[in-house]
Amino acid sequence: MANNRQSGRVGWRTAAAAVALGALVAGWAGALIAPAAVIGYAALSCVAFLLYRHDKNAAQAGRRRTRERTLHLIGLLGGWPGGLLAQERFRHKTRKAKFQFVFWATVAINCALLGWLLAAGRAA
Repeated sequence: MANNRQSGRVGWRTAAAAVALGALVAGWAGALIAPAAVIGYAALSCVAFLLYRHDKNAAQAGRRRTRERTLHLIGLLGGWPGGLLAQERFRHKTRKAKFQFVFWATVAINCALLGWLLAAGRAA
């Protein structure tokens, strides 16, 4: 069976990351979220994507790896959409249950914090 990259199909991780980033842009357009927050998410997502790519390449070449806590910290700070894209694109860290548990916990914490900031009127 061909993977999503070979078949041209979009996987659920890519779709989820696109929805999250789209919601941030919509929040910015609706003046609910400050431009700096959206730019921060986009920048941290790019950093996360590059870190996952570096880690995958290092794993394949037997070189020094990126620490998992670094990947989680970048995700917690807002780079999780980029991490999600990278997990699917590079098929990296998707089967490690402990990593996935912590990853999704950081996503939940980040989303809860953003929701709290929005409710308190501090994200605009």
